[in-house]
Amino acid sequence: MVSTEPTVDVGDVKRSDDCPEELGRFGEGRFDFDSHDYHRRMSTRRGSAIRVLVLIFVFMVTAGMIALRSRPEESVPYGNAAKSFPVLETLAKEHVTFLRVQDWCHAYADDQERRASDVTTTCTLEGDYKLFDSTSEQRFADLRDKLTGLPYSVHWIDIEYDAAGVIRTAELSMDTVNPFRRDTLIYEPGYVLPEGIRGEVVNSRIDANWYHRWEDWN
Repeated sequence: MVSTEPTVDVGDVKRSDDCPEELGRFGEGRFDFDSHDYHRRMSTRRGSAIRVLVLIFVFMVTAGMIALRSRPEESVPYGNAAKSFPVLETLAKEHVTFLRVQDWCHAYADDQERRASDVTTTCTLEGDYKLFDSTSEQRFADLRDKLTGLPYSVHWIDIEYDAAGVIRTAELSMDTVNPFRRDTLIYEPGYVLPEGIRGEVVNSRIDANWYHRWEDWN
């Protein structure tokens, strides 16, 4: 049987103007796909998608940090504040008025001298501090070892004495993970709880000798 279907000369086929450029060109019996243009467009789209995802991530992290800094961290066991007092008494026997134990700043002050690991930029200290020598560096290490009795980690401790050399008040700056807040335990027998500042400072009673101060700080 002889086929009655018409034959088409491929050479007579013209590219339709309706054919998208992304599909290439059909002519002269072959399909020509512009792969370079395709990959360029896909790369641009992927880059735009990544930028959007990064912006969403930054927004979520920022919102989370704002939420954290807006309230005290209730899970911290500040009820154990009184267990810090034996350590304060030990430091008092050494006549210590200040002790800072952060990684980038080691410092102490007593009734004899003020010494620090850095007196230029990384340590923010009040008063005239001198750099450690071998003797004062060892004294700092001995004082820092005495903090092992604390129920939690601290950045620094500040102690004030009365005329008889008895501890009048002490502040313990807590080592918290949130960089936008400060938590401080204050020892002050017979204190009157100070007024706070809404959204900025919150003072909370622990017992008759101790209270906790939370500060929004940036």
